[in-house]
Amino acid sequence: MAKEPRVILLIVPARAFDRALLRGIARYANEHGPWTFLREPAHYRPIGWKKKVLDRLHSGQVDGLIMREPERIEDILKMHIPGICAPVTQRTVDGMINVVIDNEAVGRMGAEHLLERGFRHFAYCGFEGIYWSEKRCQGFASRIRQAGFKVDVYAQPRSRDIQGLWEMEQPVLADWLQGLPKPVGLMTCNDDRSQHVSETCHAARLHVPNDIAIIGVDNDEFVCEMANPPLSSVCLNAEAIGYRAAATLHEVIAGRAVEDTTIIGGPTYIVARKSTDIMLIDDAVIARALRHIRQSTHEPIQVIDVAEVLAISRRSLEQRFRRVVGRSVHEQILYERVDRIMRLLLETRISISQIAHILNFSSTKQLDRVFSRYTGMNPSEYRKQYCIK
Repeated sequence: MAKEPRVILLIVPARAFDRALLRGIARYANEHGPWTFLREPAHYRPIGWKKKVLDRLHSGQVDGLIMREPERIEDILKMHIPGICAPVTQRTVDGMINVVIDNEAVGRMGAEHLLERGFRHFAYCGFEGIYWSEKRCQGFASRIRQAGFKVDVYAQPRSRDIQGLWEMEQPVLADWLQGLPKPVGLMTCNDDRSQHVSETCHAARLHVPNDIAIIGVDNDEFVCEMANPPLSSVCLNAEAIGYRAAATLHEVIAGRAVEDTTIIGGPTYIVARKSTDIMLIDDAVIARALRHIRQSTHEPIQVIDVAEVLAISRRSLEQRFRRVVGRSVHEQILYERVDRIMRLLLETRISISQIAHILNFSSTKQLDRVFSRYTGMNPSEYRKQYCIK
């Protein structure tokens, strides 16, 4: 008889991504359980609890694990207990069900957001030695370079006296921020880092977003909404990833064959707040073109339609648009239309045929072609991958 999960040990910090991941896991457990979760106590409990973790695992009472990369991870892995891991310093951990984010895609999405706002100077601030932070930087820098610009990357102090001590690092970060060309579009590795940058801007008398526009990752509403101004963020659908990871863990514990133990997720959309609420388009005609395109995502407009609204020739529009925005008018129309489709797929339960009708596609097949050309997957696959159900 197949074994069913009973007790799952959690060794996961309580950041926004982790909480969302656990919500997805909890939802799966509530639908297919019951599972009992044992959670790592808060930091103010006795430090000897690390040994108690190993003692509990040795007891045979735990059927599965959910963890990041805890202390003594090698000792834990030797026990061969099935588990879900969302690695920090590496892409995957052997012997575990790995939750992997397409971090380069995250960086590219942040770059697109800042490019659309007309920035010509860009910067990235992350954490050194953290795998996902460095990959997001690579994706961000790659897209910015593709658009013809360069990126200033913050070099986190390496001294042990400074590393991890915010009070000592902040003056270093302030010097770097003050030395950046202005205005600058800055991406951070996550919302916590955005908060660091925002606080430092205030201390250094730098205005957000006029001097420095900030976008982070995770859409941690507590961090983003409490900041002044509120922080824009790339949203990761971690809850859906957690749901799929829990389903895979269930299969492994039950002894059933699993084809793939790597659960891959990526960015879904951007929650734009006041920290990037700025448009640095010197060309008033192109600024109008961008507004018109964004306001017309419900219609299949063409390049000539935009040119007619602006009362300029198509050739002039194309040349000026590419020079200012870094992409063609057609590419911008496609980008905005696909972004609208993504939001409807993720935020509503309406059918794909209804979405096609709302956005005035001639057919569902046409919507499929447009969406697939941009994302590499059809709308059904996208909804299945990024939604819980």
